[in-house]
Amino acid sequence: MLNRRTFMSAFGAAAVVACPICRQAMAAEGAHWSYEGAERWGDLSSEFRACGLGTEQSPIDLAHPIPSALGDLTIDWRALPAKVVNNGHTIQVQVAPGSVVRIGGTAYELMQFHFHHPAEHTVEGTRRVMEAHFVHMAADGNAAAIGVFLVTGDENAALAEVFEKMPRTPGEATLPAPFDPTPLLPVSRAYYRYAGSLTTPPCGETVLWTIFVEPVEVSEAQISAFAALYPMNARPLQKLNRRFVLGSF
Repeated sequence: MLNRRTFMSAFGAAAVVACPICRQAMAAEGAHWSYEGAERWGDLSSEFRACGLGTEQSPIDLAHPIPSALGDLTIDWRALPAKVVNNGHTIQVQVAPGSVVRIGGTAYELMQFHFHHPAEHTVEGTRRVMEAHFVHMAADGNAAAIGVFLVTGDENAALAEVFEKMPRTPGEATLPAPFDPTPLLPVSRAYYRYAGSLTTPPCGETVLWTIFVEPVEVSEAQISAFAALYPMNARPLQKLNRRFVLGSF
């Protein structure tokens, strides 16, 4: 989920002008969309055409990964001020600038992370209960998204304050202390990699996806708290077409 407030606060107006996805997101703010009509997103606005006509759309089924040497993946997230936002489609945590992921020599700054119930990506046809997406942006306007599957288990202490503060209606709440998202990552750093898109309008196809194989546990109560707000906010699977799913394992 990318919106005007996130772009403006993270990069400033000049950066927005240079960022194609940013301009699309700003122009598309007024177009109403919902998950119930996800298969028709491309018809809702000219800014959403990629949702219907794109050939590298997300999410996908992560099947038959090709073992590959994918190069460096360095995650340098830090404890920074953050806001918890209910934007009408998900719960999103907007973070202050300063957290970076480096992939193949390119630095991408973390802008926000948000949640989907159920998970959007599947693994060999199996769907997990939830999925977190950490959305990053490079200086050239290309995006890198890190996906983490969430499964039922012990309470996730790192998410406790986020879920406690999440607004029940559209709005925002400021976390009382700087938030470090690093504990939300799995211990194992084995991952899938593919070229895709945003999973919400405008569905821009400039997203490099990294999805960790190992899931992270959250409690049944935490899952229920999110599902009470968003019982279904997952886009249907998209065709792989001529792409390949790569694996670091």
